[in-house]
Amino acid sequence: MVCSTQLVETPAYVAPEVISRKGYDGAKADIWSCGVILYVLLAGYLPFHDANLISLYRKISKAEYKFPNWFSSEVRKLVSKMLDPNPNKKELGKPTSLNAFDIISLSNGLDFSGFFDKSHQEKQTKFTSMHSASTIITKLEDTAKNLQLEVKKKDGGLLKLEGSEKGRKGALSIEAEVFEFTPSFHLVEVKKSSGDTLEYTQVLEQGLRPALKDIVWAWQGEKHEQQEEQKNAHSS
Repeated sequence: MVCSTQLVETPAYVAPEVISRKGYDGAKADIWSCGVILYVLLAGYLPFHDANLISLYRKISKAEYKFPNWFSSEVRKLVSKMLDPNPNKKELGKPTSLNAFDIISLSNGLDFSGFFDKSHQEKQTKFTSMHSASTIITKLEDTAKNLQLEVKKKDGGLLKLEGSEKGRKGALSIEAEVFEFTPSFHLVEVKKSSGDTLEYTQVLEQGLRPALKDIVWAWQGEKHEQQEEQKNAHSS
């Protein structure tokens, strides 16, 4: 996982070893920052928060935080490894192909989409799912067939959904790629690779989104209903 602490200037995202100024491994410090970002993405609020900076640093140094009750055991295990105050224990095993910017782009509070061209935003979206990769792929395949799109599988959890009829800008082609955080938590990126943007938008909004609602935890820029309720309870 690639992350840079230069992206997150607030102390709430900085690893304990960075705060202590005793020297640190940049890669391991980045794992901590990515862990905070992942927590924010799933919870909707920071794991470490205190108006008093000294108290905030103390919480960070001791990794004093609580998990919302909707975090699965696997997500808790992953976040716990990433937010271990001992940098020598930050070993995550198999790396994910997601980088910190991918994670940030899903969080309402840390959305950098405004830096991108609007036309780029219209061509892709993302959603998270608590289902297995095989369930997600099967659902995507079934949905594509119902929408009369041809499905072509590629390595690494990538599906190409292609239309048979050529529109104003050629045949529509949509890519759906599944990224794994844990066996029960995935990110799916859906984007137009060719064809007409208007046709893509119609297929996405009228076909894919309604058909995938049973497996979607939250679409990019939207919060799961339970997540929003828990966040409101936390802030009250």
